[in-house]
Amino acid sequence: MRKQDKNLDGKIGHEIGITAGVLRRVFAARIRRQVEDITPEQFAVLVRLSSGKGMNQNEIADYVLKDDATITRVLDSLEKKKLAVRQKAENDRRANVAFITPRGVELVEQVFPLIVQIDTKLHDGLKDEELETAVRVLRRLRGNAMQL
Repeated sequence: MRKQDKNLDGKIGHEIGITAGVLRRVFAARIRRQVEDITPEQFAVLVRLSSGKGMNQNEIADYVLKDDATITRVLDSLEKKKLAVRQKAENDRRANVAFITPRGVELVEQVFPLIVQIDTKLHDGLKDEELETAVRVLRRLRGNAMQL
């Protein structure tokens, strides 16, 4: 039996994971320069809630790909900071629906330009067609990963 090469370089999952980690670090450092005491996960939840409609914790968890316990901690923290509130769902009193507060909206408006700036720098040197292809391939890979 042939020995299998154990090098991860060039493996698509590894490359995506490393890139995602670098982006998380860059974003966390940049956000800390503008806003104290907010994490990328908290910001992602606020961006999702900024659509204006309330969301239950399962919807939020599916969007940010975190487990229910993590989302509960994130929402607890956002509530303490007065950036989000939870209310009982009208159709199911056992469930909570989260909403962004005016203070949360202000924070999203303050920080979101960083996202645009980072995204713009991220695809420096790529042609529009290359960027479209990259997005299409990443979406297909994500779909494949969700089927594993």
